[in-house]
Amino acid sequence: MDGGHDELTAADSIDALAAVFVAAIAPFGFTACACGAYLPAARGPEPHFFFQHWPAAWTALYTRRNFHAADFSVAEARRRLVPFTWVDVRAQRTLSRAEQDVWDTVNAWGWSDGLSIPIHGPGGYFGLVAMAGTRAPSAAEQDQLHLLALRMHDRCRVLTGLATFSEPEQTLTTRELECLRWVAAGKTDWEIARIVGLSRETAKTHVDAGRRKLGAATRAVARLVLCGLC
Repeated sequence: MDGGHDELTAADSIDALAAVFVAAIAPFGFTACACGAYLPAARGPEPHFFFQHWPAAWTALYTRRNFHAADFSVAEARRRLVPFTWVDVRAQRTLSRAEQDVWDTVNAWGWSDGLSIPIHGPGGYFGLVAMAGTRAPSAAEQDQLHLLALRMHDRCRVLTGLATFSEPEQTLTTRELECLRWVAAGKTDWEIARIVGLSRETAKTHVDAGRRKLGAATRAVARLVLCGLC
């Protein structure tokens, strides 16, 4: 594993990084993987993949059936800080019908388990490294893979020039930022409308638009606080 770390540092392209990572996780029973981040957009965070090492047919199926919208691995990674196996997720909560469909399809594809490693950074940055395989890694193996994935993800970010921090004011309109600051102060939509001189419906529209751009409601406020904007 130490050799893998050295090779990651030496890799000078995303393709080289992906090759090193794929080779490093193979002894742990993982045959497919992906590394990416979820970036702010007008309609909410959108996936940006540094690389994907999935069978082409699986990628096409995932896209065609819109599995992204029901991917329990992504949903869990948003609220966890440490690696988790997919089998653990199933044991700890009941999957929705759409999530169960994703899981059943994963199993039918020959993957009996997977490991997801959340990447959380400044300003609400959210990345994810996911691996699919044929066995559950031990706790010690998860620790090894966690460190490897963190280094690999950061190397991907450096090579692509993707910052872990983006200023919210670059994506929010002046009104959205103003209204979200009042949300952070604990004001209701009605109170915000009175303060900024808008109708309640218009104030709510600005609040909802800002929240979508920054993620969920609580994350929007948290991100503004982290960025020193409220």
